[in-house]
Amino acid sequence: MLPTKKKILLKLTGEIFISPESGKLSNSALLNVINQIIHLRDTHIFGIVIGGGNFFRGTQQGTALGISPSVAHQVGMLATMMNALLIKDLFETHNLPATVLSAVDCPEVGPAISLQTISQALEQEKTIVFAGGTGNPFFTTDTNAILRGLQMEAQEIWKGTHIDGVYDSDPAKNKSAQLIKQVSYATALEKKLAIMDATAFALAATHHQVVRIFSIFEDDALIKAARNPQFGSTIT
Repeated sequence: MLPTKKKILLKLTGEIFISPESGKLSNSALLNVINQIIHLRDTHIFGIVIGGGNFFRGTQQGTALGISPSVAHQVGMLATMMNALLIKDLFETHNLPATVLSAVDCPEVGPAISLQTISQALEQEKTIVFAGGTGNPFFTTDTNAILRGLQMEAQEIWKGTHIDGVYDSDPAKNKSAQLIKQVSYATALEKKLAIMDATAFALAATHHQVVRIFSIFEDDALIKAARNPQFGSTIT
């Protein structure tokens, strides 16, 4: 009997499509992610939740445009659908089977998210790209990542972001900020650590979901996360 693959929900920032060096549109970081997932295919299977901030951030651009918060969040959900299509196409171009499942009804993008479509994709060992957020405004992609991780029964949720872990304060504003390797959800909520929103923390804590935080832009970040439980920070 073949060993069971470890299921991981990978939360990616929309900035995966932006070059950290030039600030311009780039697929190099995502291609690195693809190569690492190919490398881990024998032992891991992934679901992906992608942010849409490279196209539209509801809380920022929505405010600047003067549109209602609900509409701004809906536009942000559409941005995640565009990113999901980009990811799926690049995955399949590199012979990595993938499927888009959408929380927003749009058959041209992908089937609706359900336990049945998730189970079918996992049985076929396809990387699932979850699009459309939760389908409802006012929920972040962090909360969506916890939700989808629970639905696919992921052993861990990996948040690949632009910083290398959880800090006791914003490292961009405080040069003395200290990296925290392991922290409880209770402490994260109490200290208002901003690496994830409070709703995501509460949902993960309720269901005892392990979340790991690390920089997706570090060389071989996914491979390091798979091999080294001390890589990045862990919230339990």
